[in-house]
Amino acid sequence: MMNFFYKQVSILLFISAFFMSCISSSHEIGKPYRGWKEGEFDIHHIYTGRGESNFLIFPDGTSMLIDAGDWDPKDYDKMCELLPDSSRRSGEWIARYILRVNPSGKEVDYLLISHFHNDHTGDSFNPAPTTEGRNPDYVLTGIAEVGEYIRFKKVIDRGFPDYQYPLPIEDPDVDNYRAFINWKIRNEGLIPESFDIGSSSQITLLKEKERYSGLFQVQNLAANGRIWTGNGGETINFYDLNPANREGWQNENSKSIGIKINYGPFSYFTAGDLSDNLLDEEGNSINLENEIAKVCGPVVVCKANHHAYKDAMTEGFLKQIDASAYIIPVWDHEHIQPVIMERMASYSPHSENPTIYPTRFPDHLREKYGNEAWIDSVCQEGGHIVVKAYDKGTKYKIYVLSAKDEQSIVRAVYGPFS
Repeated sequence: MMNFFYKQVSILLFISAFFMSCISSSHEIGKPYRGWKEGEFDIHHIYTGRGESNFLIFPDGTSMLIDAGDWDPKDYDKMCELLPDSSRRSGEWIARYILRVNPSGKEVDYLLISHFHNDHTGDSFNPAPTTEGRNPDYVLTGIAEVGEYIRFKKVIDRGFPDYQYPLPIEDPDVDNYRAFINWKIRNEGLIPESFDIGSSSQITLLKEKERYSGLFQVQNLAANGRIWTGNGGETINFYDLNPANREGWQNENSKSIGIKINYGPFSYFTAGDLSDNLLDEEGNSINLENEIAKVCGPVVVCKANHHAYKDAMTEGFLKQIDASAYIIPVWDHEHIQPVIMERMASYSPHSENPTIYPTRFPDHLREKYGNEAWIDSVCQEGGHIVVKAYDKGTKYKIYVLSAKDEQSIVRAVYGPFS
C-alpha cells in the first residue's frame, strides 16, 4: 500500500511539473526573448543564411564568439535566404545580434576560430568594403566585418603564430583574416593564442570564476587532427601516424577545433566542421569524429559537425556522443541530408520533443520529406536556436527565435528539461 501511495504521488508530481513547464514555455511564445541573466549559460546559434556563427554567454557573463561566416556565391542556387534581409552583409547582422544580447555590449572576451573556411571566417572575394590605411588593408567580410563593431579581448585559432602545421596555409581568405587580427593586435591590444589541446584553463570564466568553481569548465579536445587522450596533456597526432596523411591535398575540416563545455550536469559539444578520415601506421582508415567522441563522451546538446552534411555525423560518433538534442547551422539546402537526419533520429533517445534543430529547413524540402519517419524528430520552426542552461546546469530550454527581423521574437520553446 505504501509503495502504491508513493507511485501515485510521483505521478502527480510529474504531471504537475509537466503542466507547469507547458505554462512557462507557452507564456514566452510570441514575445521578445528575455535574454541572459546571472547564473545562466546561453548558447546562441545565429542564423544568417551565409555561414555559421555561435555566440556564448557563460554563467558569470564572460562571452565568446565562435566563427562568423560570410559566403555568398552568386552562381549557387541552393543558398538559403539571407536574413533579416540583404541590406547588410552577415558580419554586420552578427555584430548587431551580439550587441543586443551581450551583457558587456561591444566587448567580447573570446573569439574562437574553429577552422579556416569562408563560411566560418568570411570570403575575401565578396563584393564588400575594404579598409584604408591599415597596412595591410583587408576586406570587411565575416569575422573582419564583425570586428568593425565588436572589440575582442583574445583570439584563439588553430595555427597562430606561423600557421605551418600540418602544412603551411596558403589561402587568400586566411591572409585576410591574419591582416585583420594583426591590425587588432597593434591597435586594440587583442591577445592572440594558439589552441591548447587538452587544456581546461585556456578558456575560463573571467568575471566571477570562484562563484562557479567546480561547476563550469571548457575542455579543449582537438585541433589540427590532434585529439586529447583524456590523460593530462597527452594527445594523439593523427596526421603524424602515417606519412601519406601529410602529402598532397588536406581537408581543412579535419583540423577543426573541438571543445566540450560542462555546466553542472549540462554539457555541450561543438567542433566546427570536424569530419574526414586519416590513416594509422598500418594504413587503416581512422575517422576523426569517432575518435573525438570517445574522449568527449556523452553530452546533452551537440552542435552538428559539418552542418550534418553527408560526410559527417557518423554512426560511431552518434553512439558515443549520445546527445538529447542536435543543432544544425544551415545555410545550404544540401545541409538537410535524409540519411544523416534518419541516423541522428535513430541514435537519439526517444522523446515527444524534437531531437534535431536546424536553423533553417527550406519549405520545399520539408514538403519533400514530409512522410519520412525522421521528420517527427525535427523541429518545425527555424531561426536562431538558443540553448539556455540554468539552475547550476540542472535544467535547460531550447528556444527558436525569429530571424526575419531584429526583435528576437520567440517562435517556439522546448523544455524545461532536467
